[in-house]
Amino acid sequence: MTIVPTVPGAAVLRAAERTPTPVLLLDLDAVSAVVGALREDLACLGDPVLLFALKANRFAPLLRHLAGLGVGADAASPAEWRAARDAGMAPVSVTGPGLTGEDLASMAREGALVDVDGLDQLRALTRAPDPPSEIGLRLRVPVAEADRTAGRRLSRFGVDPASPVLHRILTETGTRVTRLHVHSGEIGTPRRAERLAAALAGCTRVFPEVRELNLGGGFTTLYADRRRAQEAWRRVADSLAGTRVRVLLEPGMLLTALAGFLVVSLRSVEPHPDGGRCATADASGWNLFTWGRPRVVARIPERGGTPEPHLVAGVTCYENDVLAEEVALPPLHEGDRLVFNAAGAYTASMARDLHGWGRPREVAVGGDGGGRV
Repeated sequence: MTIVPTVPGAAVLRAAERTPTPVLLLDLDAVSAVVGALREDLACLGDPVLLFALKANRFAPLLRHLAGLGVGADAASPAEWRAARDAGMAPVSVTGPGLTGEDLASMAREGALVDVDGLDQLRALTRAPDPPSEIGLRLRVPVAEADRTAGRRLSRFGVDPASPVLHRILTETGTRVTRLHVHSGEIGTPRRAERLAAALAGCTRVFPEVRELNLGGGFTTLYADRRRAQEAWRRVADSLAGTRVRVLLEPGMLLTALAGFLVVSLRSVEPHPDGGRCATADASGWNLFTWGRPRVVARIPERGGTPEPHLVAGVTCYENDVLAEEVALPPLHEGDRLVFNAAGAYTASMARDLHGWGRPREVAVGGDGGGRV
């Protein structure tokens, strides 16, 4: 049982047939369904705040649609902050190691929830013109095993809540901490969610004025099984019982990844000397699929035939530019279209531009987008 769509809907398939390629189609109705199901699961936490992580997707029609659903934003740069503000998303939480003190002070004056990422950033913020009197703190926590690099166990982001230097700066400047924020990588199990919530609840004893706890994101693995995710939220609720805090969450990939589809046309289909056939698409897997490997979920036109292995290659001159490897499909032909799933997050926002092919245009389908660019 899952909350994410598994196949493209009829509206997406109609748009995939008629829209010039390459194109990224975003199914806004699927996004709405995921948001609704997630809110059902989170009801045990009271009235938690959803903040869409803009690093996953900055497509303006998507952001406006999420704003209409009452979803706020998680921004980590001035560009993401402007995109969220212009789309009408609220609240907007801002944190990131590259933000200057003046960046944070300016955003706070416009209503952003600013969470400080380090001691130097805190010093810079308190020295900026008209700094906020209340801030959030991002805390350094252990990262998930899958996210550990070069043996690092602790995140490179955040501050030590017990740091004497931190508390001296807060005392000297009269700055109050009213929010705690973490991001520890994928929260893949109920036990990990419970431990993270319990650790944050413990930190409220160090910062007694805290009113909000931001658990970050990383829920896609957890939602491979919705029942497991529901158990995780029940455990989080138990861990936070009696704290009287509002919970903030930052889903990104979970909300949009499987609501997005890449549609490509085939420039050529040739026999491959190693066997099977090599189909060259009009988009680049190297440029677009930095994280993850989408799969073919539809062919246009659909035709029968004995499936045989196909290498679906990208449009660049890079030997390993591949969209799909050894995928069994009925024989393809020049001009056919293929629809790939899992393209709604970390595709356009992380796209490379080898050869200057540029990014595919994006089209919203359903919702208030009406299939228009």
